[in-house]
Order: sequence, then C-alpha cells, then structure tokens
Amino acid sequence: MRSIGGDNLLVPLGARVAEMPGLVVLNETGRCMWELLAQERSVDELAAAVAERFDVDYSRAHADVQSFLDEMAQKGLLQP
Repeated sequence: MRSIGGDNLLVPLGARVAEMPGLVVLNETGRCMWELLAQERSVDELAAAVAERFDVDYSRAHADVQSFLDEMAQKGLLQP
C-alpha cells in the first residue's frame, strides 16, 4: 500500500500488474483493515478492531469487514 497525495492506494507490482490493471483506492477504514491483515486474524478479530477504532457497532463493523474481504478476494488480493 502506498499513500500518495492523501490517498491510500494498493499498487500492483511485478506479475500482478498484468493481472490487475489499475489501482485500488482505500478509504480510512479500508486502510485500517489492510494494515490489520498484515497478521493473520479472524473476521471476528478484524471486526472487533474496526468497531473499536471507528466507534461503530460490532455488527456493522462485521458486515463491513466481510464485504471488504469479499471484494479484496474477488480482486485476487488476498491469499487463502
């Protein structure tokens, strides 16, 4: 992830450039989740961290985390 001009960008590198044209722009919540994914965490752990960090209801955070993970997996950005 790169921060450029205040935007949080996922930039494909190497062979990923051909597989994923363009960049993925993350909002602050997306950036937080991406950084949390540096260590293996369960969806529940991610949701708890997001709920605490952004002062939102756990069920809302859980739904947002699951949506984020689904989107990143669809783009091929997460390893199983």
